[in-house]
Amino acid sequence: MRCEPNTSGLKQETAPDAVREHSVRSKLAALAATSLVALAVACNGGSSSINPPPPPAANERFFVGNFSGNISGFSAASGKLEPIPGSSITFRPSFLTNFAVKPDGTLLAAITVDQQLVATTLQIVNIGAGGTLTLTRLTSGLGTPGGIAISSQGVIAITDVGSGTVQLTLVQNNLLFQGASAATGPLPQDVVFSSDGSRLYVGNNAGGTISVFAVSAQGATLQPVQTALLPVAAEFAPTIVRVTLSASGRKFAATTPDERLFVGNVSPMDGTLSGFTETNLGANANLEEVVFDPTAQNVYTADQDNGGIFGFTLSTGGGVTPLPGSPFSTGTLPGGPTGMAFNSAGDRLYAVMQGQAVFTYSRNTSSGQLALTGDVVSSGGFLAGRIVRVPAH
Repeated sequence: MRCEPNTSGLKQETAPDAVREHSVRSKLAALAATSLVALAVACNGGSSSINPPPPPAANERFFVGNFSGNISGFSAASGKLEPIPGSSITFRPSFLTNFAVKPDGTLLAAITVDQQLVATTLQIVNIGAGGTLTLTRLTSGLGTPGGIAISSQGVIAITDVGSGTVQLTLVQNNLLFQGASAATGPLPQDVVFSSDGSRLYVGNNAGGTISVFAVSAQGATLQPVQTALLPVAAEFAPTIVRVTLSASGRKFAATTPDERLFVGNVSPMDGTLSGFTETNLGANANLEEVVFDPTAQNVYTADQDNGGIFGFTLSTGGGVTPLPGSPFSTGTLPGGPTGMAFNSAGDRLYAVMQGQAVFTYSRNTSSGQLALTGDVVSSGGFLAGRIVRVPAH
């Protein structure tokens, strides 16, 4: 089994062992330019002159993962990301391919792969009251992992691309317990829990389907609820790489590496999906990360190959309309964001670039438009991937 990094912005093909379009070597080539930009801005002290900083959100934190095996924590009370002392960990000598954080900010689960890119492992990290990270001795071998998520109850869901399944795991009394597993669609790539942990959504990389499950509080059962088929016109079925829910849980979005964004509605009664619209962004856009602003007024996705962040206004009927000025510039760097996250106020967007930098955007909360502030911080490692926000608690 060969495992390539999900968080390094690589495209998934039609088989788990297929060679991705972008190699780690190509990411290293882009790294030098990114590093120089980050260093120059850091030396100048950065800038936040576009909009005034948001009001402080006590204990709101952001965690950034790097394929080099590093995860770093940041605070953002002033609007700019600032490293939290002691909130950094390295999985030596392994690489990091994906990670998730429990919504209450107490637990982090990471998927690592050895230096031969063969053996994958689930590793558990405790998060202290101040955001400090401590590696535990809790580990478990994995097959061909894709996506990972943690529910508010602490249930860890990991998809297995090779077997076409999703497996639940629970941390209790300093031990790992295996919960339920279930078959998904082919090549399950990404996964997300509803805010109450009662529903699990799996985006399948082949076939263009979203598998919806009902989940028991302790992860003992996984009950299939729906297999939602994304709509397509004359194109081939979508190869889903990322799925997400809005904060309210009423909106759902998925992206593909072949230029397509899908946005749909979530039933408040049973969590089923409906009313999907497809938006083709063209220009060979390789989409990965997709995020809603906290109020679900807008949705944003990024072209990780050519740069640019695409923003849309959501209509009550489920359609999307491009924001004026979209796509928003990602500067002169080669490529674009591999990860994005909003602060709780919705007026700052933090975008992880493919090298080792995290850029800050100001967001007009009325119009939804984005603008670079000039604030750049090191991601804490190399080949940066996802960024995860932990709400104030």
